Amino acid sequence: MSQQAQVLEGKIAIVTGATAFIGKAAAGKLASQGATVVVNGRNPEAGARVVEEIEAQGGKAVFERADLMDPAQVQAMADRVAERLGRIDILVASGAGASTDSPSFRLFKDMEIAHFEAYIRAHWLTRVYAIRAVYPHMRKAGGGKIVAIGTDAGRVATVGESFIGGATGGMMQMCRVLARELGRENIRVNMVAMSYISDAEPRWQEGSEALMKKGAGMLEGLKKRMLFDVRCQDIGNAVAFFAGPESDAITGQTLSVNGGLSTPG
Repeated sequence: MSQQAQVLEGKIAIVTGATAFIGKAAAGKLASQGATVVVNGRNPEAGARVVEEIEAQGGKAVFERADLMDPAQVQAMADRVAERLGRIDILVASGAGASTDSPSFRLFKDMEIAHFEAYIRAHWLTRVYAIRAVYPHMRKAGGGKIVAIGTDAGRVATVGESFIGGATGGMMQMCRVLARELGRENIRVNMVAMSYISDAEPRWQEGSEALMKKGAGMLEGLKKRMLFDVRCQDIGNAVAFFAGPESDAITGQTLSVNGGLSTPG
């Protein structure tokens, strides 16, 4: 790799939910730019494979197990990383939203009370736990970059995503406020929002029948309305921009990488 490509040399980056798809792409991209990447997930075998792939490409990575739904586990992970590697410079808060134990697209009328908290935890609180856990370590290091991953449903009203969008919209507003608060300590906070990702089919539970029909469901509708294909690596590239020095003058912003599906303001 060229010297110019190593813009993150010496940086320590935690990528949550990095054992597959978007998190994995972001981890690989940051490692290719010189960062030592902490690959987080619940599955040690999957995490080991990601670490091996990164190292095979000449990058540096380690695996740290933690369930993003458990704030104590996330805090313990951040503390271990800071002790083991000396600092935390970058957090990419990803994962949980489309995992096997997360609720899928549901019309409001089809939801149960238990779904409400499940959406909020998967799409918002997982990011809060990670940000809260790394903040003291970033402050001690003299600053850092936080990049949260979410869905454009937090910016654009989308049928079937009342709570997915509501939770993500709350996270977006939180990140804007944190950008102001934490900016005083040289910590930048930005977001990358997405829609349908062609090489990251969601693994979540079944949702409302009207939205999950094979060949005519919600995902198929999104694909038809997109102008350009979006893949995991496109999200990883956007994350790397916010994590790197080119974005030093940017904080409190949300970048939509959605293939032209929508143009939120």
